[in-house]
Amino acid sequence: MSGNSPKLNDSELAQLDDFLLSEACDDETLTVDEVHGLLSALLVGPHAPDESEWLVMSWGEPNFVDEAQQQQMLGLMRRLCRDIEVTLQTGRDFEPLAVEIEENGMIVVAYEGWCYGFMLGVESAQDVWDTLPKDEGNLLAPMAQLALLNSDEEPEMDEDEYEQWVELLPGAVMGLYSYWHQ
Repeated sequence: MSGNSPKLNDSELAQLDDFLLSEACDDETLTVDEVHGLLSALLVGPHAPDESEWLVMSWGEPNFVDEAQQQQMLGLMRRLCRDIEVTLQTGRDFEPLAVEIEENGMIVVAYEGWCYGFMLGVESAQDVWDTLPKDEGNLLAPMAQLALLNSDEEPEMDEDEYEQWVELLPGAVMGLYSYWHQ
């Protein structure tokens, strides 16, 4: 996770998401917002896994068309990871990657995929995350609540409550990062 590469633009994020949703990847593959959430949790936590681990967690064992596609997609994944890492290390304002979805004929900005990915990252090292003191553990609440919207037992949540949880996400991420990396 090194190098100083530019942040992914919208076109590159869409390209990566299209690949993740393509036949090249299996049904367990995460979407681009879920990958961003997963990487965020892994980088916020105390022990960042090596690249091969987080790639498998993100996209399993994809079937690339050729070496060029493999290098291109690896490059996008690495840059996504690096951007999150630099944002956290420099204390810049953290922004979860939200996606626009259509709901009841309207376009809405959705954070639950990012939160779902974040909680997958937490679960991957649950024993370590379970050692969080209560105050810091409460910082996981926004991610946990919004991640539930990505599950089958979707909780009742009105727009105001949703927005309140979303507003807590950046501070929660930075709070957890400063706890683990003080």
